Amino acid sequence: MYIEKGIATPLETVSTTGTGVTFSFPEHLSAGDFSVVFQAKSGTTIAADLQISLDGGTTFTNYAASFFAAAGAKALNAGGSTPAVAGALYRFNYTTLTGTWTILISSS
Repeated sequence: MYIEKGIATPLETVSTTGTGVTFSFPEHLSAGDFSVVFQAKSGTTIAADLQISLDGGTTFTNYAASFFAAAGAKALNAGGSTPAVAGALYRFNYTTLTGTWTILISSS
């Protein structure tokens, strides 16, 4: 799934632990840095690592361990230590879930 710039997108709805959908960010036409915001909402407890693959999805490793530890919004800022990288593949590895969670995403 490609995440288009400036469009808030429901990424997935999850209620069991394990890996989520694989997604990516296309090159932005402005050729500049970009940031991404994720929002987790609606469940009771959540713990998830954000994982990245640079080999086409063969191997995923933790890019931002414990990315979600509670409901709310989290960002990957262009100037941060874990910026979003266009073309890389990402997914969440949900290690703890109680209830049903909706994950939303938007890039700028």
